Amino acid sequence: MTEQEDGIEDGRGTRQRMGDGIRSGIGILSALKEALEETIHEARDRGDLSAERAKEMVKEAMGRAQEAAAGARERLDFATRSEVEALEASVEALQTRVAALEARASGSGDAAGGGEPG
Repeated sequence: MTEQEDGIEDGRGTRQRMGDGIRSGIGILSALKEALEETIHEARDRGDLSAERAKEMVKEAMGRAQEAAAGARERLDFATRSEVEALEASVEALQTRVAALEARASGSGDAAGGGEPG
C-alpha cells in the first residue's frame, strides 16, 4: 500500500471514529433526557418537585452526563488539546535536534575528507 493509500485509510478511520463519537454523544444526551424526564415525572407524581429539588436533580444529571462524556472520550481515544499541544512541542524539539545533528554530521564528514571509506 502506498503512503497516499495509507493516508486515505487513516482518514476513513478518523472519520469513522468521529462518527462513532457523534453517535455516542447523541446517545448520551438522549439517555440523559430520558433520565431527567423519568426523574421529573416521578417527583411530580410524589408531589416532591420543589425548586431546591429541581436544582439538585439538574446538578445530579449534569454530573452523570460529565461521567458519561468522560467515558465516551476514553473509549474513542481522543486526545485533549493540551495533549496535542504537548505532542507538537515535542515534535518541534525533535526536529530542532535532528537538524542540529544533521548539520554536525555533515560538517564533521566534510572535515574528515568527506565521503565514505573505500
